[in-house]
Amino acid sequence: IMAVILACRFTLGGMAVFLALSGLVAALMHKPTIVSFCFLMFPLMVIFNQVIIGMNGITLLVSRFAFGAMTIASLMSGTRAGTHYERLPLGWMAAYVAVACLSSIDGWMPMISYLKILNFAIMIIGICLLAKQVQSDVSCLRLLRAIFMAIAIIMILGSLVTYFIPSIGYSMMVFRAERYGNFVEAEELVKYGTQLLFNGMTCHSQMLSPVTGCLATWVLCDMLLIERKIDLLHCAILGCAPILLYMSRSRGGLLMLVCVVIITLFVTVPRARLPIKVKRHLGMGLAGLAFMLFSVGIYFQIKNDAISRWLRKTDNVASDTRSLREAFTGSREFLVEMNLRDFELNPLLGKGFQVVDGLKQAYASGQITWFSASVEKGVTPYVILGETGVIGAIAFLIFLCSFYSQCVKHGYMSLMTNFTCFLVANLADSTLFSPSGLGGFMWIVSCIGAFSTDCLAKRLHWMRQEEGWRMAGGGW
Repeated sequence: IMAVILACRFTLGGMAVFLALSGLVAALMHKPTIVSFCFLMFPLMVIFNQVIIGMNGITLLVSRFAFGAMTIASLMSGTRAGTHYERLPLGWMAAYVAVACLSSIDGWMPMISYLKILNFAIMIIGICLLAKQVQSDVSCLRLLRAIFMAIAIIMILGSLVTYFIPSIGYSMMVFRAERYGNFVEAEELVKYGTQLLFNGMTCHSQMLSPVTGCLATWVLCDMLLIERKIDLLHCAILGCAPILLYMSRSRGGLLMLVCVVIITLFVTVPRARLPIKVKRHLGMGLAGLAFMLFSVGIYFQIKNDAISRWLRKTDNVASDTRSLREAFTGSREFLVEMNLRDFELNPLLGKGFQVVDGLKQAYASGQITWFSASVEKGVTPYVILGETGVIGAIAFLIFLCSFYSQCVKHGYMSLMTNFTCFLVANLADSTLFSPSGLGGFMWIVSCIGAFSTDCLAKRLHWMRQEEGWRMAGGGW
């Protein structure tokens, strides 16, 4: 993985082309693990720290169209998963996509809208195909598990290491200072970076929080469902996650952490077939961790108002006259108002998949093109109302009901936990319908990674049952 990242830096986009061609050939040869690796690497390259990877336009362009080529090749190669396979419950997402197609007819930028809808639909189809194909062999699931564990180590443990290399860990702030010609301040930022926004192995501090939360949730489910014991490596990754969430100053990350802990304790753990001893140790560990975090938080709040400064995102709490609600929502109020305005213009269907009306000026001035424009920004519930109106909101709720009912019915605990983490992350920054970058990365980790964990857990459970019957003198 690191070899691919470094090759991207030295080949100036050539590695992205090679990766796309490799994924295309692997899809035609029915190598779902390699295709999944390529699927994961493209959004990872987009969100990775640019000091390390050296991002350029070729990589961004290839990453937007590689999904389509690999998905079409996967459709051509078919599947060998057999007649009995687990199904990824994303079928009802088609209803929401259909509503988005209707709403985009009268949207702000129909050409951009339909391209984004096409890219999003292709990504979902590709994810469903790969989730089906990786079940053909247990070795595919094991290798896929190793890939996602490596990503978690690089992004979480690696981010913690970059704290001691401020030019990488705080590269977003350094670039910002240099962009405005403030080189003296940039030097000070590198020297005294501890008081600034930390971005770690990602290119932006607002990406570090959802990436950390998403990968930490996958690691937690892997430990509970596959290892079925308290493992040192898993605990080390999980222990670093709250530290990174604090360093990124993400309030959404805190909400994500709380929601994941709740759903893990009350949904995942009771259904995880864990030994009684492991459940007891897990409960004691979580209680001890909660007490420690609470005690440390109280200490630093009394010492220097650390928690207040973190929640309000200001270094001068005494002069901050905003209420806590205003401090939480101030940075998103404009985006929420913009989406609500689009909803008022067309309450039934909204104003299309691409709702940011300000992009018209950016498109006219050449700052963005029809293939480089971002899909949306803001808070997902309001984005859904602004883009697809009441009908789209109903279609999305139907999808969620179907998704969670199927997860409970078939025991997809990892998928349900990870997707819930993804949804909570979208209450801060909406990336749910973005096929590239952060949105694509979280879709792949939440669906392919988490779903393969559920499939492997079921396979291992069947193997343990078979071994038990054979040991008892039975067998098939």
